[in-house]
Amino acid sequence: MLTPNILDIATKDVLTICDTKTINNAIEVMYEKRHRDVIILPSNSKQFTILTANDLIRLKTQNIDFETQIKDIKFNHVSTVSQDKSVAQALSEIDSNTSCLCVVDEDKNLKGFVSYFDMLSSIDPQLMLKKRVIGEIMLSTHLKYANMNEKTVDVIPMMDTILSDCIVLVDDDNNAQGIITTKDIITIFGNQQDLNEPLSKYMSTPIQTIKSDTTISDALDYVQEKHFKRLIVEDFTGQIIGQITQEELLARVYSKWADVMRTNDTQLTKVNKVLKQRATKFEEISLHDRLTGVYNRAKFEQELQKEIDKFTRYDSESFALVFLDIDNFKKINDTYGHLIGDNVLKELALKVEKHLRKSDLFARWGGEEFVLILPLITLENAKKAAENIREYISSTDFEEVGKVTCSFGVSKFKKGDSFHSVILRADESMYEAKNSGKNRVFSLDS
Repeated sequence: MLTPNILDIATKDVLTICDTKTINNAIEVMYEKRHRDVIILPSNSKQFTILTANDLIRLKTQNIDFETQIKDIKFNHVSTVSQDKSVAQALSEIDSNTSCLCVVDEDKNLKGFVSYFDMLSSIDPQLMLKKRVIGEIMLSTHLKYANMNEKTVDVIPMMDTILSDCIVLVDDDNNAQGIITTKDIITIFGNQQDLNEPLSKYMSTPIQTIKSDTTISDALDYVQEKHFKRLIVEDFTGQIIGQITQEELLARVYSKWADVMRTNDTQLTKVNKVLKQRATKFEEISLHDRLTGVYNRAKFEQELQKEIDKFTRYDSESFALVFLDIDNFKKINDTYGHLIGDNVLKELALKVEKHLRKSDLFARWGGEEFVLILPLITLENAKKAAENIREYISSTDFEEVGKVTCSFGVSKFKKGDSFHSVILRADESMYEAKNSGKNRVFSLDS
């Protein structure tokens, strides 16, 4: 089976904004174009990032001024794929957490944008599951509810994760009356609506639902016709029993398809693995990174806020952040394959954990990037701790690839810092370490 070129299915008219613009500028663009996300164009050599509706909610709950420049906030990176790759090749090169890709030419210029949904939709399965129904593949309800009379500002923080991007609104008798989604949030922010107004003023009503005995093929037609991101599912009595996202629906369909594909279909062997990994994404919602076993970004952000609150409340000894990134990780993947690359990430996590105190927190930020919170420590001792980890990593062999090095950036939280400023300073320090030769510790703090 041949699959199309990645550029052929990519959106060429990509919604973008320069990172020197403000968050409010981004909201204006997103609102005008009715988009939930926008690609951030770097003003330096760093890679593309993405600002989503969920990011806006998170920033609002953290009281971040929307006149802040985008470059002063750290957003999720977006992986890139060469425009000459096929869809099958692109799928085989991404990990199970990737939701979108930027398509670039040989000079790394942005040529298009493609979502995971776009890639899967371009592959025509040999066996369409027309007899299976939605109720059979729903893994969990992961729906959140709120009273329609509550203030909007008190409820939107519930929508700050990928699996909580809509809320069912109920009346005082607990009957569902409406729904509010991330697209509604963009409208609210774009119109600069009063967040102290009740949710009932902004909710979509009535709720459009689909029966749990609807076939998967009919559900796919419905979600594409309506341009919905998710389906709200009800049972035969009309009771809402949960939701299934467009991505989750496709993941389950294609996972089943992958199970029954002919084993000699060599072009899609790697794709099958990616699809199966992707299909389990919604089964493991936790605070741990599934690959390495260390904490994930959500847990890191929780603990970072706790450390900031402790410092502010008790005026105690501050804490340090350490960002570390594996040097030349793409070369490891290209040389040894992504499976070996994953093993390197797991082995690195084990090596770092050997040098941590019980009070330290270690998390995977994403890709080959990790972050440490070191409580109650001076800047000099934090740099020494990072140096000890760096030396150990660079001096010990990794099982399958030999020597591996990392670049470290260190920052210490101080008066006047914010949640994002201390992150950004550590991140910039890490890039300075890379730019000055890699395999070193660097801090912009004095």
